[in-house]
Amino acid sequence: MKRTALSILWLLIPTLTLAQTYSNANLNGKYSFQFATPAYDTWFKTFACPTNSSVTFTATGSTTTSMVTYGIATFNGSGNVNFNATNNGKLNATASATTMSVTWNSSCQVTSVNSGHVVYMPTSNQTGTGTYSVHSNGTGTLTITGGKGSLTLQLAATDGAGISNTVMLISTQANGSSIGAGIAVHQ
Repeated sequence: MKRTALSILWLLIPTLTLAQTYSNANLNGKYSFQFATPAYDTWFKTFACPTNSSVTFTATGSTTTSMVTYGIATFNGSGNVNFNATNNGKLNATASATTMSVTWNSSCQVTSVNSGHVVYMPTSNQTGTGTYSVHSNGTGTLTITGGKGSLTLQLAATDGAGISNTVMLISTQANGSSIGAGIAVHQ
């Protein structure tokens, strides 16, 4: 038993002594990224009875989707980042509402409701800037300029020059829970 414990200890010592200390310099260069955020989208429309406009009914439609952002981010190794991104999957509530319909009877009671279907905004492109800070344990924060939120970073691997190959991205914007996740890979 002693021999097994000593063998395991000898195997762990090199791992413990080689633990890497991280900094902003480990995040340097161009990274392709993809980030997805789950969304519960709703749309609604109020309908008036054709024979008595004072009687109305509001129909609601909903779906669970995922908004996806992907692109290239360039980190400067000193805490600043620029990015070009493409956004997909943002709800167009007005267009979704136009797909809805309600059927009335002669007494102005609703007999059927068609909640319609989701319609998305066209794909959009954006450019932006931000700042980032990497802690010695490889975790960190990326904040997008203009109040568009922040992401938690986790550097997952580095190359021989100490540049991170892979970065995990997490958004924690809803009651402390992660509501989005993504990955960035060094180019």
